[in-house]
Amino acid sequence: MMKKIAIIGSDSFIAGKFISAYINKYSLKLFARKPSSAMNVILFPDLRDIKSDDLDGVDVVINFAAIVHQPNVKDESIYLRVNTELPIHLATQSRKAGVKHFIQMSTIAVYGKANSINENTKENPVNSYGKSKLMADKALLLMEQDNFKISLVRAPMVYGGGLAPGNMQRLIKLALKGFPLPFKGINNKRDFIHVHNLVLALSIIINQEIYKVILPTDKNPVSTEQILSIIRKYSSKKVRLIPISGFLLYFIKNTLPSMYEKLYGNLLVSCTLNDRHYKPKYTIHDGIREMLIAINKSNTFVLK
Repeated sequence: MMKKIAIIGSDSFIAGKFISAYINKYSLKLFARKPSSAMNVILFPDLRDIKSDDLDGVDVVINFAAIVHQPNVKDESIYLRVNTELPIHLATQSRKAGVKHFIQMSTIAVYGKANSINENTKENPVNSYGKSKLMADKALLLMEQDNFKISLVRAPMVYGGGLAPGNMQRLIKLALKGFPLPFKGINNKRDFIHVHNLVLALSIIINQEIYKVILPTDKNPVSTEQILSIIRKYSSKKVRLIPISGFLLYFIKNTLPSMYEKLYGNLLVSCTLNDRHYKPKYTIHDGIREMLIAINKSNTFVLK
């Protein structure tokens, strides 16, 4: 029989891709705070008003609802309300309704400044986003029972599928401005995940009943220089790369450590999904080209 899946936060970018990919494979019940292009969404201005009766007959709940790290949001109670209290409430109502499997979209931000992450890496978040997510993760794992299982999905940066929000979109838009960029010869390695690979991973987690902490990736780390070279390949804009001096690199590392880590640092994430089950179908080339096409719709540059 077709599994019945409740999608919490169906108006989010990743949830929308999951819905598009699997609307005919699963019986989907959609919950959101605001309307979206998806049909038959049940609206709750406050998702904490969802009760067990709303989840009656559901096999799996996936919680996409979250507030990501925003430097201008200083009120920690907002992170706690959305990233900690909401998933705990949803899991409580899910267990009461007889749901067997609760999937929480967590984050690698729970590992803080770690630049090499695997299933044994110790969590050490450094901002309100990571801390609030980790609090939820720990509480959810304590709620597990034989008939109620938890999956915590901690993905690296998501890209592709159109205008995926985040730093990849910012980097592409920066490259398209035509300024010389100081990344020539930068051989860092960072793991990412194409949004379509992520929704594939979620379907595998559901069908293979994979629980606890899960680290999905594209299984192919790339450097910042490689990303910019791919942008240059698919764009008619001249993407110019220049070397960066050791002094300037040292200066950025010590004065702007967060920027340094995102642009020049490593972030290697060991994918925990078995090769037998999970074979990523989309590459960094696919994702960047998709994002360029989406950006092109509102700009004047021409794709190659």
